[in-house]
Amino acid sequence: MLLASWLCAPGAAAAPMLDQLVLARDVICSFHKSGPSSLVDRAPQRADDLMVIIEGIGVDPGSASVISSRSVGPKPARVYAPDTRVHFVEDVNDSVIVTTMLDCETWNDRGEARKCTRYGAVVTWHFDRSVHVDPDRSFLALPGNSYAGHCEPWNLE
Repeated sequence: MLLASWLCAPGAAAAPMLDQLVLARDVICSFHKSGPSSLVDRAPQRADDLMVIIEGIGVDPGSASVISSRSVGPKPARVYAPDTRVHFVEDVNDSVIVTTMLDCETWNDRGEARKCTRYGAVVTWHFDRSVHVDPDRSFLALPGNSYAGHCEPWNLE
């Protein structure tokens, strides 16, 4: 239900969100499987199913590295911030793994500059390679069975 609301809700402007991510440079994310599940799976406290670290955001324009708890070592990713969301796209043979930053959920207003300290995010693995051409449209066409979660800057200072 939460993922459906993210899919339908208008996103924040991608450029300011990308600026915040570039300032953070590295983010650490935790995700849990979303979408339909059996009643047995609906335990009150579930451990996260996936951990993702995105490194080097903004070091080389349009690229970053992604480390996942489901694979070994860093993988290159393309960074897209077309209109409403920021997408990190890893090519895996004929498929793609896409980590999408949806919005800033928590802001830190202390200090000189306002900083995002928690992003809503989803991860999907699919075969729609048009994500490299129009990532926002590709994102909106996805089914609601992605991994939903949050990302936070590695260094909050």
